[in-house]
Amino acid sequence: MRDPRINFRTRELAALLAFLVPGAGHFYQGRRLKAGVYFTCILSLFFAGMVLGDWQPVYSQVVYSTQNHASLQMQTAESQINSHYSYGYAAQVLVGLPALPALLQQSRFSSNNGVEQGVESEFRSDFSGTMRHGGHFIPVTGTLELGPSDGGRGVSGEFQGETLDGRTVGGPIDGDVVLGRRVFGSPRREAHVTGFFNGDGDAQEGGPTELLGSVARPFHNWYQAPRDNAELDRLHGKLSQHFDIACVFTWIAGLLNLMAIWDAYDGPAYGYGDEEPDEDEDDDSDTAKTKSDKDS
Repeated sequence: MRDPRINFRTRELAALLAFLVPGAGHFYQGRRLKAGVYFTCILSLFFAGMVLGDWQPVYSQVVYSTQNHASLQMQTAESQINSHYSYGYAAQVLVGLPALPALLQQSRFSSNNGVEQGVESEFRSDFSGTMRHGGHFIPVTGTLELGPSDGGRGVSGEFQGETLDGRTVGGPIDGDVVLGRRVFGSPRREAHVTGFFNGDGDAQEGGPTELLGSVARPFHNWYQAPRDNAELDRLHGKLSQHFDIACVFTWIAGLLNLMAIWDAYDGPAYGYGDEEPDEDEDDDSDTAKTKSDKDS
C-alpha cells in the first residue's frame, strides 16, 4: 500500500519530473535525500558511459541504403535511405533530458540533410585523407580553406599541409567540393575536393589534384545523431570493448531511472504496510484475543 507518511503532491507531475531529470520528482515531493541519491548515481553512471564511449553511445537510429545495406557509407551516398531504431535507445531515453537530443537529431537528419555540393559561406577546417594525382594516392593532413565562387556553382580556396614523410604540400583550389551530410553521427565529415593545384611542380603534371578525406563536423551536428554501420564499425575498432561497456552503462542508467520514476509516482515498491509482524507481536495479539474470549 502507498505510504501515507509521504506527501506525493501531484503524482503525475512528480513522475514527469523524475523522467526529465533523475531525482527531480523526489525533490518536488520534498524527499531530498532520495533526490540526491538518484540524481548522483544515475547521472554519474550515464555520463561515465558517455565519456568511456567517446560521447557516442547514444543514438536513436542506424541508417543504411536500400540498395546496399552493408558496404555503402551513408555520409556521401545519394541513394534512398532506410533506417531502423536502436533497441538500446529504448533504455537510454528513460534517463530523460540527457538522452533526448537524439530525437531532435533524428528529426534534423530526416529533413533536408542530403549530400552537399559546394559551400554557402567561408569554410575552414582541419583535413585528413589522401591526395590523389594520376594513379598515386599520398596520405596528407593539413588545413582546408574554401569559399563559394562562380556564383556558388564552384569553390575556391587553398590547402596547406604535409605528407607522412614530412614533405610540405599546398596550393590554391579552384574546382568543386562534395561534403557528407551536415547532420550525421560522426565527428568527421567526408570531403571530396577537386581542382587542387599543388605547389610541387612534379605533382602539377597531368592537371589538378584531388583531395579525398574528411573535415571536422561541429559538435552540435554529430552528437547523438543517427549513424551507419560503417561508423559503428569505426567506433568498435577505435574503442574495442570499451564502446560496448559504455553502451551498457547508459542502458543501466535508464533502467534505474525507470524505478525512480515509479518510486516518485507510487512510493517504494516495498515498505509501509508490507512488514511481517514479529513473534512478540504475535504472542501479544494471541494473549489479548484469549483474554477477550474469557471476558466474554
